[in-house]
Amino acid sequence: MTSSLMHILATGSINLSSYAGLVDTLVLSLMAAVIAIIIIGAVKKGVKNISSLADPSTKPGKWAWIAVGLLWVVVMLNYFDRQLLSALHEPVTNSIAMSESQFGMVTSVFLLVYALLSPVGGFIADRYSRRIVILCSLVVWSSVTWWTGHAQDYTTLLIARAAMGISEAFYIPAALALITDFHRGNTRSIATGIHMSGIYAGMALAGYGGTMSDWIGWRMTFALFGLIGVIYAFVLIVFLKEPSSVLSERATTSEEKEQVARELAPNETLSSFQVLSQLLRGRAMWMLLGVVAFAGAGNWFLLTWYPTLLQDTYNLSAGEAGPAATLWSSLAKYVAVIAGAFIADAWHRHNLKARALVPGISFSIAGPLIVLALLPGIFGLDFRVPLTLMLAFIATQGIAQGCMDATLMPILRSHINEHYSATGYGLLNLTSAGVGALISFFGGWFKDQGIPLTTTLAVAGCLMFICGMLLIFLPTPRKY
Repeated sequence: MTSSLMHILATGSINLSSYAGLVDTLVLSLMAAVIAIIIIGAVKKGVKNISSLADPSTKPGKWAWIAVGLLWVVVMLNYFDRQLLSALHEPVTNSIAMSESQFGMVTSVFLLVYALLSPVGGFIADRYSRRIVILCSLVVWSSVTWWTGHAQDYTTLLIARAAMGISEAFYIPAALALITDFHRGNTRSIATGIHMSGIYAGMALAGYGGTMSDWIGWRMTFALFGLIGVIYAFVLIVFLKEPSSVLSERATTSEEKEQVARELAPNETLSSFQVLSQLLRGRAMWMLLGVVAFAGAGNWFLLTWYPTLLQDTYNLSAGEAGPAATLWSSLAKYVAVIAGAFIADAWHRHNLKARALVPGISFSIAGPLIVLALLPGIFGLDFRVPLTLMLAFIATQGIAQGCMDATLMPILRSHINEHYSATGYGLLNLTSAGVGALISFFGGWFKDQGIPLTTTLAVAGCLMFICGMLLIFLPTPRKY
């Protein structure tokens, strides 16, 4: 015991290789148990998605907020894993021989699969139990996270990350649809915003995964988080409910049971083509596809080239430019995803367009401010905007993005047939991620053509302004 403690103090690391077999056994045995429970539950209760048609003015009960808290942890884990591989870039590439371009492909294949399968995941979540889809997604997430730690070559790692794209493509549409099934009235944006704040928490905490890796190794880090995921699946099995089951449990008298029967309806079993036809029939859906495309383009331009701009313009080192570029924007997103949600829901009581106006106004202000900050560089003037002001202006993009993250699903559901909300959100995800992939390419192409970064980022500001205008001029929702 003493010698082990001295080794830890001397090397700063913990040798858990002797426990690797135990972790593997636990993951596999618990995974089998979770899968068995899901199958048994599906056989007993069925797998169809039963929609709640309760009055939107009804206040959400405790199970509605419990669902938000439970799913906050899941989305946090999802985004923690997304960033963890990047945080562990050095130990992973030292252990598995690959070039930098191959490592880039490992991260890109996740985004590609995630984008392509998001509408599929949404369609499945609209047709079948959202709870079961979420549980299955977490099972896949846990197994793939554990499997990542066992990858011995590049091909295996590539396949593992592609499989992670499947997990997350099925999770986000189902989770947001379930939350907004529960929250049908004036808490929709708040509930969605709280859930989406888990994204930013997961991305921030991923850096500590790198610290954990220094102690126990990158393979054990992935394996342990796989174990955490499968253990958490048991928590969801016990506490995560669907609105239909909550309504049924509340009903005690025959009159109440008859009322519940009227408020519950199985989703129509339309084909995928018929669902797409319904979703794309209205002008609002096309406008929302434009919103996520323009917002995604602006976001990816900034994520990719903003640190380089700070280095070139203010002579900052890479170590200084990186945190400066991400810290204030990330804080702005975290504050806005909650504050913007509260404002949107409070304003929505008096204006049905409020949930679109909050991010719309934010983007229409942020876009011009970003262009204004870059004007001296665009026109080759001898002065530059002070660094503090530059950081503040660019951080407005984080405010706008946070507001949109909190309100996008509520906006969507107010303009489409709510039976297909998960599919609709999947289409938005496909558009946003697809544009992100294109922007990553064209951003580099613009730089190769000698186009100044100030011009590229000013284009991002213009795209954000267009996004804001689309949100502001969305049609007034036809329903509450």
